[in-house]
Amino acid sequence: MTTETLRSLRAHMTSAKLAAYIIPTDDAHQSEYIAECDKRRQFISGFTGSAGTAVVTGDKALLWTDGRYHLQAVAELDHNWTLMKAGLPGTPTIEEWLAIELTTEDHVGIDSLLVSAGRCVSGCVIILWCALYRII
Repeated sequence: MTTETLRSLRAHMTSAKLAAYIIPTDDAHQSEYIAECDKRRQFISGFTGSAGTAVVTGDKALLWTDGRYHLQAVAELDHNWTLMKAGLPGTPTIEEWLAIELTTEDHVGIDSLLVSAGRCVSGCVIILWCALYRII
């Protein structure tokens, strides 16, 4: 059950004035195989697949993963989580979802050791194209 873990993360988000926090699968070295101690997305969501990104807001927890893992995610995510089936028609990307759900005054948190500069820049460009955000 992820209820307590999400409650704790949301308390930290509130104190840091974050509207959303993005938790990727990646480790600090962008490794193909992630050590147990670096499985942050698995820890927060319970999803053990090797590909996916979690986004947590004050009242939502979402996991984006591709078609290889949809059935696994349905089996592993608890009632706190919404599966976002990446690549399927009608499923927004993380950046599109953030641009729709958040306001221009909201802050989005990332761990800069886990998100590559290229992904951060391309994600920021998409978000900025939709709306003006400050990524911290």
